[in-house]
Amino acid sequence: MSSHSLSILIVDDTPTNAKQLEAVARKLGHHTILAGNGEEAIARFQSEQPDLIFLDIMMPVMDGITAARHIRALPSEKWTPIVFFSALDQMQDIVRGLEAGGDDYIVKPASLHILRAKINSYARMLSLQREARANAEELRNWRMDAEEQSRLGAHVMSRLTDASGLRDPMIRHFNMPAETFSGDLLCAARAPGEVLNVLLADAAGHGLAAALSAMPLTQAFYSMTAKGFPLPSIAEELNRKLKSILPPDRFVAATLAAIDVRNQTVEVWNGGNPDALFLNARGEVAMQWASNHPPLGILPDKLFSGMTETVVFHEPGDLVLCSDGLTEAENPAGGWFSIDGVRDAMSQARGSEARFSSLLQGVMDHLGGHPGRDDISALLVSVPIDRRRQIRFDTPTPSHQGHLAEWRLDLSYGAQELRYIDVVPAVLGFVTQIQALKAHQGALFLIFSELFNNALDHGLLGLDSATKSWIGGFELYMRQRGERLAKLRTGRIDIAFQLHQIDSRAVLDISMTDTGPGFDFEKRLNNPDALGAGNELAYGRGIALVKNLCGQVVYSGNGNKVWVRYVVSDLIVESEEAEVETATQHSDGAGDDTDLVMF
Repeated sequence: MSSHSLSILIVDDTPTNAKQLEAVARKLGHHTILAGNGEEAIARFQSEQPDLIFLDIMMPVMDGITAARHIRALPSEKWTPIVFFSALDQMQDIVRGLEAGGDDYIVKPASLHILRAKINSYARMLSLQREARANAEELRNWRMDAEEQSRLGAHVMSRLTDASGLRDPMIRHFNMPAETFSGDLLCAARAPGEVLNVLLADAAGHGLAAALSAMPLTQAFYSMTAKGFPLPSIAEELNRKLKSILPPDRFVAATLAAIDVRNQTVEVWNGGNPDALFLNARGEVAMQWASNHPPLGILPDKLFSGMTETVVFHEPGDLVLCSDGLTEAENPAGGWFSIDGVRDAMSQARGSEARFSSLLQGVMDHLGGHPGRDDISALLVSVPIDRRRQIRFDTPTPSHQGHLAEWRLDLSYGAQELRYIDVVPAVLGFVTQIQALKAHQGALFLIFSELFNNALDHGLLGLDSATKSWIGGFELYMRQRGERLAKLRTGRIDIAFQLHQIDSRAVLDISMTDTGPGFDFEKRLNNPDALGAGNELAYGRGIALVKNLCGQVVYSGNGNKVWVRYVVSDLIVESEEAEVETATQHSDGAGDDTDLVMF
């Protein structure tokens, strides 16, 4: 039987009538089933599941009207037309047959043309029914697959995005998806130096497709933050990753920010998102970062810029990032919430918790109970002025027993490497693989980054940290740094690490030597301001920190070589301020410590 042929049940107690119908049906290419009364018709219907029934009315044992009622009462997943084929030609007979469940009525005798036309007509209708059932089955299977994919996708995405960083006490956030999945991605993590990095990404479109576009960002963001890569390098890597995997019509708007409470700076890279805002304690917009870059995934590496904007904050406030789903959220009249709405919703509230609640309530009131047309998300970071804050590193005493095997690493970076390698995360990523140093990653990051940045910025690039204290000086300093680094053609920085044991202690010695002109470190040692005491400037704060972390700090040569000793043990480090409480110092008894000069 072909895919378009029918199985036709012919029910008639007169063999001549049954044979006439059977001949017409077979000639049209259909399969026939014969029954002589109503009871046989019911039995054959249940066993054969025919596509079409021709049913006589006047028959022994059970008439056609009764049989039709029984057939219609049986459960069935498809429609089976019943055509009464009877000699009864009165109106009441026709109505009775249709009311019993019949779909058509043909009076005997009928011409062969009528019978052929009727069969062909039902064949077309039943063909459409088969197509509709196949489509419904396909749709049902697709829906089951989609639900399973959604369940699995939601599980995987929740694991990827539910990072502990978003539970940082400085952070408050919300994410309201327009569909099951949100194309907005929120990430937060602490870098080794306690800098808080945050990311708010908004993939083009919404739903699962948008969510999949944004997901590749998570691994790179978290891993590079953990290794201490600077924000521009993170932005460049995120763009590189998306450019390599996304189709040309897909991209991801993103805002990256690094909040350094110790140095009182906020650094922002904005590519395609609404303005990032910094609201001070009075609710005023003290700083606003517009989108100065295209979204991630559009430009190739050579054209992409990871340049950030950095400001020094001198009072507490809140950094606010949001997606365009928030600023373009429409009220019932079609009006947008806008960036002004974000500012106005928060300006009258006092305190981060109140501001966050006001923003969330403001957008909910604006929507008026209607769902957003796009994913809506916002992230608020409370930025404190906490000069007495203690930086704590829970670094247990090494568990090794007996003599500690000595380990040494010597590195040298020339001008060419310094221009394109992020030395701090690259070096520390290797150093902290040593088992005895793994627990000390945070402290070592602070020490090494201070030493290296001084050697590069001041030793080779000739930058003056006093520039940072000017109005707009931090931005000028970073711009000069980028320009001078790009033009650097000579110079070298030599680095050495030595892990060894003195008596019962494991110590790490770090030395840093640059080929710059050096400085008069003895003169600096006699200047109390060089130690950062009472320093309210945007520079010089690393000195007390490194002194507290290291047992010994010694400058030599022309001031272009520094050697420090870090004791691998428990420690608590307090940030420097007017009243710095010096942490316990550890020494190997070789003599008095020499003050470190940082500028």
